[in-house]
Amino acid sequence: MRSRFLTLSISLVLAVLVGGADGCSSDPNVEGAKLDMNNGDYARALSNIDEALTTNPDNVDALVLKTEIYRRQYEAAAGAQAKRDFLTQNFDEMVSTARRARDLAPDDDAAQAAVINTWALAVNAGNTIVRDDDADAAVAIPILTSASQLVPDSSQAYLSLGLAYLRTGEAARAIAPLERAEAIHMDDPIAAYYHGRALLLAERGTEAVTVLEAAQNRFPDDQDIQTMLLNAYTSTGQTDQAMERYADAVEAQPTDPVIRYNYGALLLGAGRYDEAIVQLQSATQLSPDNADAFYNLGAAYQNKATELSTEANASEDNDEADRLFAERDRNLEMAIAPLVRARELVSGTDDERDFCNALFQVYGNLSRVDDQMAVAECAGISTN
Repeated sequence: MRSRFLTLSISLVLAVLVGGADGCSSDPNVEGAKLDMNNGDYARALSNIDEALTTNPDNVDALVLKTEIYRRQYEAAAGAQAKRDFLTQNFDEMVSTARRARDLAPDDDAAQAAVINTWALAVNAGNTIVRDDDADAAVAIPILTSASQLVPDSSQAYLSLGLAYLRTGEAARAIAPLERAEAIHMDDPIAAYYHGRALLLAERGTEAVTVLEAAQNRFPDDQDIQTMLLNAYTSTGQTDQAMERYADAVEAQPTDPVIRYNYGALLLGAGRYDEAIVQLQSATQLSPDNADAFYNLGAAYQNKATELSTEANASEDNDEADRLFAERDRNLEMAIAPLVRARELVSGTDDERDFCNALFQVYGNLSRVDDQMAVAECAGISTN
């Protein structure tokens, strides 16, 4: 899955927050908490802050400082798992504390900074989890949900939340945050791409086409959006539009094996075998480990041979019929090498039987009985 993760700089925000937190306070518990925090004794600092808030739950200085203690405690946690554990245990409290400070003092710079710092921590932490293949992306979802609620006018938390849902296989739930991210930041091709991708994965192909066409118009040079739009056309049965777009894509990106393969597969399905062969040959050269490309190349030759055989049987001109049968056999011979290579690439997998079956048919049509018998068992065909 393509991804671009944003790392937010919060140093400027912290200058405001720390300045406010380090100002004079009439509560000795707040002053003690500042000292403990600066000494790295976060447990004692939180204990002092909780005493201050017990005395005065509306103490904005204490609330702001508490979010900063949590932030520093998170940064001090050793290792990715320790950081994730900290967020699981403390992030909800951190969010509610920052939100309460802002609600009590909406015009206070330190209270606003506490919210922004909490939001930035959430987005950065969420991105770190989502891009870690060994991490459970579900852990990031509540964190990023809270972040999107803290700063609802920024696209970043929505985008990251959508990516988290895609990582957990919940494409339908990814749509709303990605749609919101795209609406907020119409100039971001990443949000548009993933919005279309989520719609497509959620089997809402028609909507995906609409979103991706609009994105293609805004970002005509974005290759990922172009490829996703082609997939959307294909999934919705709009093969004419897809083939027109693929033709343009091949011209623009002639060395892209995925575009070559997809275009070849479309042409094969449309019965345009000669054109399919050209694209699939390129796909196998550009991606020599793509078994499907080799298989479809063999199928293109095989299907063309079947078409030639039908023409030959229908011809009343014996010379023309002989020419067509000879051309049929040449195409059958051409089908063998890519089918053999496809079988080699999938050896030992469930796909091997299908590839052997295709070889069995080709060998049979060429009357190569020994070769046909050699693949019979692999094809699941009894020769008794």
